[in-house]
Amino acid sequence: MKACIVTGWSGDEHRQMSEITAPLMAKYAERHGHCCRVAEMTCGLPASWAKLPLMAMLLLEFDRVLWLDSDVVVVQPWRDIFAEMRPDTAQALVVHHTECGEVPNCGVWMVTGEMQALLSSTFHSHPDQDHPWWEQAAIMRLMGYAVEPGPVGRLDTPTTLYERTTFLGPEWNHHPADRHKCDSPYLMHVTQYADRLGTIRDLAARAAGA
Repeated sequence: MKACIVTGWSGDEHRQMSEITAPLMAKYAERHGHCCRVAEMTCGLPASWAKLPLMAMLLLEFDRVLWLDSDVVVVQPWRDIFAEMRPDTAQALVVHHTECGEVPNCGVWMVTGEMQALLSSTFHSHPDQDHPWWEQAAIMRLMGYAVEPGPVGRLDTPTTLYERTTFLGPEWNHHPADRHKCDSPYLMHVTQYADRLGTIRDLAARAAGA
């Protein structure tokens, strides 16, 4: 299996985050025998949308692609996330349970070649271009979630894509507001923190010294 971890950034704040987190991602990829790519995100839409064509392009070269947001810190590198994906599924991600309801999170998002056409078509139609969750809202709808004002997510009618999803444990995408968060995550998603860059620096320093 050829696999690649990819991350990206847009704007000065996320560039600073990526300068800290991307080297940890690269070391994690090397530890488990995978490739790693870093990209500046530009696509004429809100930057988060740019992950879709980037991942679609990488799926022409790799069997599996893992997207990690620039604010994700690899704090425990010992387990290979690619080994967590069931062989009969097309994507893998964590579903958070917060005040926003039930929300699949595309900040840590693994896909196979089966998703290549869907990624491309979703990018070109960008049905949720200005939604606060951007491409994540579009993927949620394709999985059968209702995305309601708030925004709030809830599972409505599961689709084939939902059935072909590996739902990862919360240790693979720690979210501070997740009711199911664990005490010892592998990947820390530094969202909804007062000082995100400072938190990332502290986590990265601890990870480097572990």
